[in-house]
Amino acid sequence: MTDLPTNPYQAPLADLNARPMPTGQSGSIEDAVAGRYDFDIGDVMREAWWLTRGMKGSFWAAAALIYAVLFVAMFIGAAIAGKSPVLGVVMNFVVGLAAPALFIGLVAMGIRRAAGLPVSFATAFSCFDRTVTALLAGFLTTILTYLGIFLLIIPGMYLAIAYCMTMFLIADRNLGAWQAMETSRQAVTKRWFKFFGLLLLVGLLVGASALPLGIPLIWTIPWAINVLGVVYRRTFGVAQTV
Repeated sequence: MTDLPTNPYQAPLADLNARPMPTGQSGSIEDAVAGRYDFDIGDVMREAWWLTRGMKGSFWAAAALIYAVLFVAMFIGAAIAGKSPVLGVVMNFVVGLAAPALFIGLVAMGIRRAAGLPVSFATAFSCFDRTVTALLAGFLTTILTYLGIFLLIIPGMYLAIAYCMTMFLIADRNLGAWQAMETSRQAVTKRWFKFFGLLLLVGLLVGASALPLGIPLIWTIPWAINVLGVVYRRTFGVAQTV
């Protein structure tokens, strides 16, 4: 694999010599890091919407269980906070760290769906062997992003987008925490503004769908997961190991 720089605050660069892949094809880690990929935002969103059909039941069954676990953990944290504010802060921090390890299974669903592979309720719990890696990656990305925000805001915004493929690389390629973070950062940097536009638009659409009683979220949340799965496939390809 191409050697990756270790400076997480490196500014987004455009490689003018990179040859983008035709829209719709699958990429590879080597091409992604070299910037030899591209995608059309509208095309990605349309493909993800089509892929949402037939997976909502499995997705929401798994998501309901995951949210229930988080709710119980937060309830316990609130109960502890009532007795000891310090322990409450610690408990909330632990719950925050555990969230990526739980949600990485939903990430796996998005990857498999984008790759045309079967998706089931069990898919959401297929990455337990990567829990420690997901926890570590979640901790490091959070610390570095908040540090960047504390410094000048812009570095934090850059890292928040640049690390968006970290959990996907852990779920699909079983990379180590730092390797997944740097692979995501180095690849996303090549098309940082396009990733930013995609994530901003998806976030606005999901947020707007929550307004009319939240019913459209039944469609938009699994769609958002599929959007990331599709853009992951077009950027890095899929190892089909999840």
